[in-house]
Amino acid sequence: MNQSKALFFVAGAALSMGSALAQNANLDLNRAYKAELEADAKTRTSLLAAGGAGYNNGAFQVTDGSNNTLNIGGSLAARYNISIRNEGENGTVNDFTSGFNIPYARLRTWGTIWSKDFDYMVQGTFSDTSSLGDSGSNGSFQLEEAWGRYHIDSNWAVRFGQFKLPLTREVLVENEYQLAAERSVASGIFGQGYSQGVELQYATDQFKFTVAASDGLRTNNTDFNSDAEADYAATGRIDWLVLGTDWSRFNDFTSFNNAADDQFLVGVAAHWQGGGDTGSTGGGTTDANILVYTADASYESSGWNLFGAFYGSYTDNKGSGGTTNNDFGAVAQAGYFVTDQIELFGRWDAIFLDSNRLPSETDNQVHFATAGVNYYLSPESHAVKFTVEAGIAFQDTTSIFGSSAVLPVADNSRYGYLGQAQEDEVVVTIQAQVVF
Repeated sequence: MNQSKALFFVAGAALSMGSALAQNANLDLNRAYKAELEADAKTRTSLLAAGGAGYNNGAFQVTDGSNNTLNIGGSLAARYNISIRNEGENGTVNDFTSGFNIPYARLRTWGTIWSKDFDYMVQGTFSDTSSLGDSGSNGSFQLEEAWGRYHIDSNWAVRFGQFKLPLTREVLVENEYQLAAERSVASGIFGQGYSQGVELQYATDQFKFTVAASDGLRTNNTDFNSDAEADYAATGRIDWLVLGTDWSRFNDFTSFNNAADDQFLVGVAAHWQGGGDTGSTGGGTTDANILVYTADASYESSGWNLFGAFYGSYTDNKGSGGTTNNDFGAVAQAGYFVTDQIELFGRWDAIFLDSNRLPSETDNQVHFATAGVNYYLSPESHAVKFTVEAGIAFQDTTSIFGSSAVLPVADNSRYGYLGQAQEDEVVVTIQAQVVF
């Protein structure tokens, strides 16, 4: 009996010792695994500091952790359009026209290279309409922006390549950040589009002065001997921040409820170009001197915004009997947030055509009104936005829309108007937009 008890205690002690050894072994393994994880985490942190990929500041980014970065982003807009014209104006078939379209599906890359002072952008759009009046349709990919820029110091910068000329602010604000689904009709006539050239800018906390030499208005993706180009073209714009010092507030036309303070921006700009038919094929840009000028003002506060602009152009058609035309345009718009996600907006714009363009009995003024609502899926963000709006043309629109237009609107299908020789054409636009 005593021998059995002794054996029992010996076996128990052996089992206890084995269990303790096993626990110690597991503890050692856990410690070793923990140390391995910590070492791996340190390595990964070191790799991220040296470079890597991820999502940063609203964009997908690849970086070497130093001066070289590549950001990838884009946007998509899908619309349902309705055009309502007077019965019998275009036959019984086309009085009511509706359907879906994708005005733009945009991809862009931007970043820095060699130095934080040298940045770049390449941007293009798959579009079912031409981009700001330039050629291309049926889903073709159109290069829009392709430029490099060197910041000489904290004030001076020089840019070269293809970009928007520093003229009308409506066009300088990207499609994704407009107040309405589309820019005003007036901007479609007086807006600059893209061009190839070189630009110099001087900027302080309160002022910006930008000048550019280029191929002329709406001459993107052209060769140097293209008939579409002017012989020479120069553009200049001055901006003054009367209130505030945050230039980024005016990258869009919206002012969210979280805006910290009031900002007031005024600007003036002018563009001059001369000549045409610079190439060898003939039949291109009309030989003319063209002056386009504008003045605008923007006010943004907490939850509301105001914008107004005046446009003017002078055209000396040297190749068309020496006729000259002075045309004018204007736009005024406002937006107001009723909640953090719902924004109401309204806009008036008008075109005043030179009497030389139209017979004396024809009304040479066309006025438009637009009203609608924006819903931002995420408050204070343009990432996903839904827009519903309605517009009306108060006069005959055939002078600017359609095949017989005397001063055609660039990229006219974007605005929903199809043109009629009577007043009160109505358009309705429903849009969903994603920015990534």
